[in-house]
Amino acid sequence: MSLKFTVVTAVFNAEDVIEKTIKSVLNQTYTPYEYLIIDGKSSDKTVEIIRKYSKHFEEKNITLKIVSEKDNGIYNAMNKGIDLAEGDFISFLNAGDWYELDALENINKFYEEDSFDLTYGGLHYVNPNGTITNKMSKNDEKGIVTSRHWNHPSMFMSTKLYKKYKFNEKFRAYADFDLYLKMRKKGVKIRVIDKVITNFVADGVSTNTNMKKVIRRAKEKYEAYIGNGYSKIYWIESYGWEVFKAVYFTIIS
Repeated sequence: MSLKFTVVTAVFNAEDVIEKTIKSVLNQTYTPYEYLIIDGKSSDKTVEIIRKYSKHFEEKNITLKIVSEKDNGIYNAMNKGIDLAEGDFISFLNAGDWYELDALENINKFYEEDSFDLTYGGLHYVNPNGTITNKMSKNDEKGIVTSRHWNHPSMFMSTKLYKKYKFNEKFRAYADFDLYLKMRKKGVKIRVIDKVITNFVADGVSTNTNMKKVIRRAKEKYEAYIGNGYSKIYWIESYGWEVFKAVYFTIIS
């Protein structure tokens, strides 16, 4: 079966980085069915740059949809993408991030080997100082469930599931992890591909080292665990990991 992929990019004022993201979708060895760009009413040249590529997407028979309007945050924008999606699987690619050129081809081959409801792979994690860390994934159903071995930027989930559950917009940083935990609890079929899929630039909300924001992220993560029926012991994981990240990014920045 040849999958129809919907790639969604939520963006706001990203004129310096959006082109790299667009090109990585356009130049895939396995073309996506559609590319949805949900813009939060950018005041720079972001939308102008996007529209410049309309003809290129048309030539490759990829549907390009652009929505530019004010939103209520990143997860609200992503939910708009879910509402519009018409492919079999959805993947979210952040503005500034980019796919490996064979990313969609590898996901499609992986599905043909053994179908799944949700998959995710590895990342090239681009640190604030420019160094790159390989962050690979695993699906350890019997071990401790953490975000360290799961990567939302390389995750593909069935459109049917995304439309049914969507992102909880009360979260600012961990709605994606909350949804992943929910899918695990519901027993959907998850397979992890042992390949790097996405290049992720660590400069967003999840890496801000302001202590107030660190604590808020930790609280969110813990709420995601508890809301999905996980043990209160995950308080240690939630707060410990966010503090560790803050120290780490402070050192290397």
